[in-house]
Amino acid sequence: MKTLRLEEVTPSKLHFELNTMQWLEEHRSEQSNEMHKHDYYVIIWVKEGTGTHTVDFQQFELHPQTFWFLSPGQAHAFHFQSPPSGYVISFDSDFFFTYENNRELLIDTGLFHNTFQFKPFTLDTSLTFGLENILQNIQAEYQNRDGIYQEDMLRSLVKMFLIQCARLFSSQLAPTHDESSKSVCLVRRFQDLVELRFSQKNKVADYADQLSVTPSHLNDTVKKVTGQPASEHIKQRVILEIKRKANFGMVSAKEIAFDLGFEDEAHFSKYFKNYTGQTFSEYKKQLASHSKRYFF
Repeated sequence: MKTLRLEEVTPSKLHFELNTMQWLEEHRSEQSNEMHKHDYYVIIWVKEGTGTHTVDFQQFELHPQTFWFLSPGQAHAFHFQSPPSGYVISFDSDFFFTYENNRELLIDTGLFHNTFQFKPFTLDTSLTFGLENILQNIQAEYQNRDGIYQEDMLRSLVKMFLIQCARLFSSQLAPTHDESSKSVCLVRRFQDLVELRFSQKNKVADYADQLSVTPSHLNDTVKKVTGQPASEHIKQRVILEIKRKANFGMVSAKEIAFDLGFEDEAHFSKYFKNYTGQTFSEYKKQLASHSKRYFF
């Protein structure tokens, strides 16, 4: 599975890019014929187009006025049945994390870093005009290559776009209104740690220790907020990484087992089959590429 890097796909030195989906289909649809991932953040607004979008091995039907917020490392591929229209915004950590509260914004809105509860968001067309206006301002600023403080202006406009999205999609975000802010904060810190440490730490006690709580309290809190215990989140993240690595093609079970800290290949194979119901070899056999896909 290929990993696209922002500095490789755009000549811009801004750590940022904005294109229409039509332009990307015309100029970059042949970059790869397999699922791929990015090392940067991607916002995709599909205004029109039919087909499917596969994200981390979940397949979603495309609908008009659908928004996708992809975090670094998420594997995805589009399969369009009709020509798409819309926008794709790409930016990396260097672009957005200049100010610490910007990173908190990406996490706290619930739009990004939601591997365990990933889903697209949809809007009625009547509610998209404000977002369209912000995007037009972003596009004008992006094309103004000689602008003073251009990156600062783009960063501010993207931040405004994300805040507006968070407001519009608030009713579609994972519900947390029944939980105290303290519990939600703990869960977000846990999920952040899992993303950073899942290949070295696979026990709830490891994370509880880092978060200064007891394992039972962490498990209960995570289950209360998300519907699944902390242990299940860890397992899901490990399995997801195994599937991502399997898509590299020639990576063996032994290599993946070593990368993810399993004792040996036998332990790795048992872990995978217990969770997925199939052996790793069976999973690899079903990874044959399907029809032509367009990638962003």
